[in-house]
Amino acid sequence: MAVLDLGAVWYTVVHHGTNGGRGKYAGMEFEILFPVLRKHLSDGMDVPEFFRELTAQITDVSEEDWGTTKDPSNRLTRESTLRSYAKRGLSQKFARSIVYRLTPENLIERINERPEATLRGLAQDLHGYDPTIDECNVSSMIADWLSKIIQTSAGVIEQDELERDRQQHLSNDLKKKFGGYLLNEENEHCPFPGCGRLLVKTGNGKVVPVYEVGLIDKTKPPDLNNLLAMCPQCHAIYSIDSDKKICKELQTIKTVLVAHVSSEHMLDDLPLEKGIIGVVRKVTALKEKDLYDAELDPKEIKQKLNPNENLALYMTVKAYVTTYFIRIKEIMMNLDKLGEIDYEAMQDQMHALYKKLKKSKKSNVEIFSEIAEKVHYVSLQEDIYCQIVVSYFIQSCEVFDAIS
Repeated sequence: MAVLDLGAVWYTVVHHGTNGGRGKYAGMEFEILFPVLRKHLSDGMDVPEFFRELTAQITDVSEEDWGTTKDPSNRLTRESTLRSYAKRGLSQKFARSIVYRLTPENLIERINERPEATLRGLAQDLHGYDPTIDECNVSSMIADWLSKIIQTSAGVIEQDELERDRQQHLSNDLKKKFGGYLLNEENEHCPFPGCGRLLVKTGNGKVVPVYEVGLIDKTKPPDLNNLLAMCPQCHAIYSIDSDKKICKELQTIKTVLVAHVSSEHMLDDLPLEKGIIGVVRKVTALKEKDLYDAELDPKEIKQKLNPNENLALYMTVKAYVTTYFIRIKEIMMNLDKLGEIDYEAMQDQMHALYKKLKKSKKSNVEIFSEIAEKVHYVSLQEDIYCQIVVSYFIQSCEVFDAIS
């Protein structure tokens, strides 16, 4: 299967339009475009219903996260808001809630599924706004117009050509210098709030990078702590967005990423008993019947984790210990007797991991997560089973000290 060059798609959409430079924004307004689209594409839907359908095609943000009336039970209020958008244009709040998650390629595909007569009708009704429009390019020009309308409504202003070229050259240069490190730091996923797209694609037996590198704070120099690898879509929008709130969110995300990589490096020189692989595999194989009559009342958990400080971590560890502790202990003892693991060495290693993270002033949640990830890297088993094993070592006193 061919790999879609999303970098090219999004550079074109944001900077030149989806039609290779034709079909520019040219003052097209939502209240002009929407009735034409509804006439040809709504299949009889009323205004709010078609607005939802259109928005679902141009973005992957769920309706609950739109910048509209928050109470979904108040349907009349929400529908009146959508009717208002159709008549007067999109609000900035609504546009900002979806601007980073646009999917013009999906809208193009959906429009192109329509009969030729529908495409010709759309082109004829929109011909007055761009004489180059026809049934062959009408879908891409509509996607371009709608993307530009959303960006403009969100307050995201397009750059001039000189600035666009400068941004692209900067990204290319930063990718060469820091791209590999940033991909590793972000685990090859876009770190933008709400995104999470993969930054590499596979196809035809090849791994293709699909990302750009951008500055977090555009007023500061491009050092490693001020850079993020982003999917082409988020990079394209952020490069023309001046919202300081987004900048602060990205700075917070970068701090978390840097701390995580620091923890990984910190634990690199601390080996973990390879026998942990067999332990985790046996845990993954446990069935419900294996856990009958094996529950434990883990009273000691409160001595190490304060539920008032982090209830989620406390409840997670308690649930895992209650269900799995007795069976994991049996697994450990049996494997130790068979010589497949050195249980005492494993206890010492877990305690060393904990002490090193504690010394660096990591929180309990960070310590739990980092040790579980270390087990994951060694065992290559799913994260949830690695967390179950780490919870065992909390109960058996290798991880976390008693609360004084």
